[in-house]
Amino acid sequence: MKLPAYPLITCDPFFSIWSRTEKLYDSNTVLWCGIEKKLTGTVTVDGEKFRFLGKCPGKPIKQTALNIEPYTTEYVFENKKIRLTVTFWTPLLFSDLHVMSLPCSCIDYEVRSTDGQKHDVKIELTADGGFCYDDKKKKLEGKIFNDSFGDYGQLGQIEQKPLSKSGDGVSADWGYLYLTGGEISLGRGGCQHLKSVISFSQLDGAERESNIIAFDDIYSIEYFGEKLKGLWTEKFKTMGEALAFLKYNHDVLLDEIIKQGERIIKDGEKFGEGYVQILTSAARQVPAAHKLVRNGKGELLYLSKECHSNGCINTVDVSYPSIPMYLLYRPELVKAMMTGIFEFSRMKIWEPDYAPHDIGTYPIANGQIYALGTKDAHGQPVNKNEVYKLEDFDKYYYEDEQMPVEECGNMIIMSYAYYYVTGDPSQIKDNFDKLKEWADFLVDTGVVLDWQLCTDDFAGQSKKNVNLAIKEVMGIAAFGKICDALGIENDYFYKAKLYAESLTRLAQWKGYLEFSVGLIYTWSLKYNLVWDMIFGFNLFKSSIYANESNKYIENLNIYGVPLDCRGDFTKTDWMMWASCLDTTGYNTELFSKCMLAYLADAKDKYPFTDWYETKKPERKGFCHRSVQGGLWMPVLKDMIMNKGK
Repeated sequence: MKLPAYPLITCDPFFSIWSRTEKLYDSNTVLWCGIEKKLTGTVTVDGEKFRFLGKCPGKPIKQTALNIEPYTTEYVFENKKIRLTVTFWTPLLFSDLHVMSLPCSCIDYEVRSTDGQKHDVKIELTADGGFCYDDKKKKLEGKIFNDSFGDYGQLGQIEQKPLSKSGDGVSADWGYLYLTGGEISLGRGGCQHLKSVISFSQLDGAERESNIIAFDDIYSIEYFGEKLKGLWTEKFKTMGEALAFLKYNHDVLLDEIIKQGERIIKDGEKFGEGYVQILTSAARQVPAAHKLVRNGKGELLYLSKECHSNGCINTVDVSYPSIPMYLLYRPELVKAMMTGIFEFSRMKIWEPDYAPHDIGTYPIANGQIYALGTKDAHGQPVNKNEVYKLEDFDKYYYEDEQMPVEECGNMIIMSYAYYYVTGDPSQIKDNFDKLKEWADFLVDTGVVLDWQLCTDDFAGQSKKNVNLAIKEVMGIAAFGKICDALGIENDYFYKAKLYAESLTRLAQWKGYLEFSVGLIYTWSLKYNLVWDMIFGFNLFKSSIYANESNKYIENLNIYGVPLDCRGDFTKTDWMMWASCLDTTGYNTELFSKCMLAYLADAKDKYPFTDWYETKKPERKGFCHRSVQGGLWMPVLKDMIMNKGK
């Protein structure tokens, strides 16, 4: 499987390291956004040194294989004497959230003599000090620890300022890098890097060893003024303890993460090998675009970074497309995506009767920054890091840049989806008042929408957007079902039914639904319709699903189906959601092959983008986004609709 970039270390938005070349030694490793975070590796065989990782001095040892599984990236290197297998993996276990949140990743080595002779082999891994700062080189200090947890090195800035920087294509400008495995040392002439040396004397068979690399950001998130540590710190008091846990449980954790990957493969097999490879390509990227913490109330917060789109944290319309993966494998995390949005919506600054868009810029979650002015009504600068302290919405926000229908629909659908899958009514009970407020907003807005921004805001505003109106209908219907679940008499589902009938009457053209009400010949991916099938609402006729699916095939290009009739670009998450309208599974299999073709031909060497051209292999923007969790929608639909069959 050929990818534009290959996952190596995938922990969180500040510790997600990739290779931009198929040969591991042809480029330096980078953070997902392209900032160099250099890992270099060499192997010395009987005194002759070769490089296998990064652009360090020396000739490369020939790479003979590259194998990508959902949670492992394996490289094989060979010369006339040895075979070196290097495997990168991170314990992203849905079954254990404390382990899943560990900012630690393993690099495993197997060295095998292939000529029947004994050889002295030495593997050297170097982690550059650039892991410890963002754009400008800083003064660093390092330590080597030898305690009850084992030997490990630590490197970081002399002066630490956690959470002092936020933005999109940036890295942490604070924190400590850790390395364990083999003999650990600091760089020559000062603390410039951490280095590990693993030696195999007189190797005549096969030997295995590992490095563990970690990055402790000290404080992970600022949440409405409260500084929060990563969830892993609840279980592990120090990084040394976490490294020791991973070292002593290495084989068990590796086995568990491989089994988790096998489940993903099994779940996707129904839709073809291409679909399995698409899920494999996204499996690590999705959690690595999140940070898992707990607030002072004891509530879990699973906070996404809106990678390479604007850097927002906990964006509702980024959470919404990601939920299929989490509804399948750890629904509790869907609940944790919504907690912060509900809390912010109750603050004085948030006066509107619709849902917020986000709660800040990663890693500062101090209130929505989307559509926030740089100055207030009196010309005074706005402190974007203290939004939660403000009052008077109209004084600070641009009303016409909000996404009211989009985010209300998203929050209601997500809330109902979590309840639908788990049966846990706690969140819909605790936030019934806000959900009702948002549902009433949707009802009052009416099914023929005025100019509105939606999650596809990069394509601009649109009037009478049919797909957005479908989301509105799904939101109203979902709220009706929430009321039913809580034993509250209501007529919301009936209203949704009337809206669906009205929308069909106004927007149907040749059997499918237009992009915009009344604009014949227009079309779009009606990805929001999938909930009508999954929840069994049946508000739209099945013939519409079939005609929509046929329309997508009619407009299929080499790399996929465009998002709508306005251009040739597409969104991978929405394409996969829309494929579910085809009840045969054919579209899911076909669209997956188109995505794979794009990945193989992509010119930009970034992690799996969700926004690209369908006629040429060009990324429009975005990468490393959590929205790729939406690629699991066919599996979610299949699981729910065939449950008990």
